[in-house]
Amino acid sequence: MTPTRPAIILPTAHLLLFTVTAFALICGAAQFWRHDLDPIAVPLSIYLTGPGGAYVRLAYYLISVGLLGFALGSYRATAPALRSRLASTLFAGAGLALPLVAITELFAGTPHENQARLVHGLAAQATFLWLSFGMLLLSARWRRDPRLSAGTAPGWIIAWLATIMLWLQVFLRDLPHGLMQKLTIALILVWLAWAARHMRRAALHQATD
Repeated sequence: MTPTRPAIILPTAHLLLFTVTAFALICGAAQFWRHDLDPIAVPLSIYLTGPGGAYVRLAYYLISVGLLGFALGSYRATAPALRSRLASTLFAGAGLALPLVAITELFAGTPHENQARLVHGLAAQATFLWLSFGMLLLSARWRRDPRLSAGTAPGWIIAWLATIMLWLQVFLRDLPHGLMQKLTIALILVWLAWAARHMRRAALHQATD
């Protein structure tokens, strides 16, 4: 790793860790302050409006920035021969789609509600799919990277668990939608936190070599 790369990798890893933590804390707290909602039945998007909705939207905006940084940092952290522009594009795409998921909820009850619902649904589904495939692809690349391969088993397992959870919602529609979606989000957050820490450790180790 060249001396300049940790200067790019470390800030993006720290940014992702911060935004993932903020998202988890805010959206986790929302499950308790919204006494009017059933956390098992309703998806996270319902929390984007109503009491405390501004904080939940802020969490979406923050993690979108973290994902955009991660798209760059993870690409630079990977060995040149194993870098994947597709993986970086998938994470960047998810980072760009999340603000749309949040903003479109504000159009409820307006003349543009139907169009906003369509955009919201497409952006939300795209975010889940792009993150799922991005996690699997980057995990596979890191498992083959001599500098990043150590300790990649947890990330590989979490990526697959999140993907399985995502597709269970597609094929088993009788499962509680809110609970299944939130479990999927939780697994994605765990993977992102793992990836940021893994990238950070590798960058620090290479910087001292």
